[in-house]
Amino acid sequence: MAAAVILLAVAVPAAWWTRSRPPLRTADVASEVTCEGNLAAGARCHRLLVPENRRDPRGRTIPLRIAILPATGSDRLPDPIFYLAGGPGQAATELMRDRELADPSLRERRDLVFADQRGTGASNALRCHFYGPPDDPQSYFQAFLPIDKVRACRAELESKAELTQYTTSASVEDLEAIRVALGYPQINLLGGSYGTRLAMEYLRRYGPEGRVRTVILESPVAPDSHSPENFGQMAAAALDAMFDECASTPSCATAFPDIREEARIVFDRLRQTNATATIFHPASRKSAEVTLTRDHVAEAIRYMLYSARGASMVPLYLHEAFTGNFAPIADFLIRWRAEGTFDGLYLSITCAEDVAFVPAEAADRDEPTFLGGYRVRQQRAACAEWPHGTRPEIAGQPVTSTVPVLMTSGALDPVTPSANADVLMRTLPNALHVRVPFSGHSAAGLNGLGCLSTLKRTFIEQARTDALDTSCVAGIERPGFGVRDPR
Repeated sequence: MAAAVILLAVAVPAAWWTRSRPPLRTADVASEVTCEGNLAAGARCHRLLVPENRRDPRGRTIPLRIAILPATGSDRLPDPIFYLAGGPGQAATELMRDRELADPSLRERRDLVFADQRGTGASNALRCHFYGPPDDPQSYFQAFLPIDKVRACRAELESKAELTQYTTSASVEDLEAIRVALGYPQINLLGGSYGTRLAMEYLRRYGPEGRVRTVILESPVAPDSHSPENFGQMAAAALDAMFDECASTPSCATAFPDIREEARIVFDRLRQTNATATIFHPASRKSAEVTLTRDHVAEAIRYMLYSARGASMVPLYLHEAFTGNFAPIADFLIRWRAEGTFDGLYLSITCAEDVAFVPAEAADRDEPTFLGGYRVRQQRAACAEWPHGTRPEIAGQPVTSTVPVLMTSGALDPVTPSANADVLMRTLPNALHVRVPFSGHSAAGLNGLGCLSTLKRTFIEQARTDALDTSCVAGIERPGFGVRDPR
């Protein structure tokens, strides 16, 4: 899984609140602290100390960073909206700067709560440096999970974290501790990508106790899905659908009449020999020549498909690669990897909850696709080096609840396809599934997204799905396809 929200910012140091403070002790209330870092204007910040290992309450504690955007209207309601970030590995406080996510209209009557999940942001972040250093551009074009750097990160993090305790079930209990400490009787959950798993597990655990009023799931993860199983097949389906869109769009069809065949040839060539490209490094701001493998090119294309904005450039970039110019793809990938998308929390969670349950033949099944089976093989190898906890037996089973649930999925999502929401619908009788046309894992870049904001606001206000008018979804449009190299 990758974040439903893809853009990541530099994490605030985990010790942001520790200056001149007494030794840590677990707290039943959230202490208000001065907000630090690049947070949204008007935020109120808190810290809550929770046991790292709840079976050892006298052991190490974790400071959870909580930022709240208070309700702006006079008619304030007691049930806030909790934002749950994706990845796993993204800090929720990074979401509050995105107006499409932290919609001001949602804040008129309710607080918006952004709590960094344990292992992210300023909640004892498990930060790894899998790529770099910045003065070595080729170091950004190595394995997806370089084993030597996985081992080095484990050795570094074990001095400050018991890595087996960074799981979804532990984060569910953290969320409940935050709710209690802040005094909210009931909450609304809004999760994206991995955040939908966290939302559903909280609903499973605390929904029967009346703690959840509504749930919004954006690009939902099915309970029985296991990353990175079927990544190759899902990416191939999304790429094929995007080629269909290109063929039905006159400007794209005219510019790239043979793009499907050109893409096949590109990946066939890469199976035989690597490619080279001259890139402009975003950190050093110098040009350098790098070598790309089939895995690198496939990874870049897959991540471009995450959003409509990125997908709109895929035909052009693959056509350029067909002519021998891999620079646009290489430029995209080095910027993506420089943002540090993957880290220790990703390994702690996926090794315990996903990779261990991926079938032995999964890599072979994906191998015929453009992505191939490298993600399965490399994540298995990394998990063999990483300590991880155990998944509760109930995890992976359907979540049954009568709580109102609104789900949105992208018609061209390469990682959490619309079928995931269909699976969830079977045991959620008060759920509504809205398929967003032209959308990938994220709707970023589409025109007409005010429709989705209106749907979310109306749903939360009414706490029901049967009266929602979804007709505006038909007016959502994709941006035009790129037909010229933008550099």
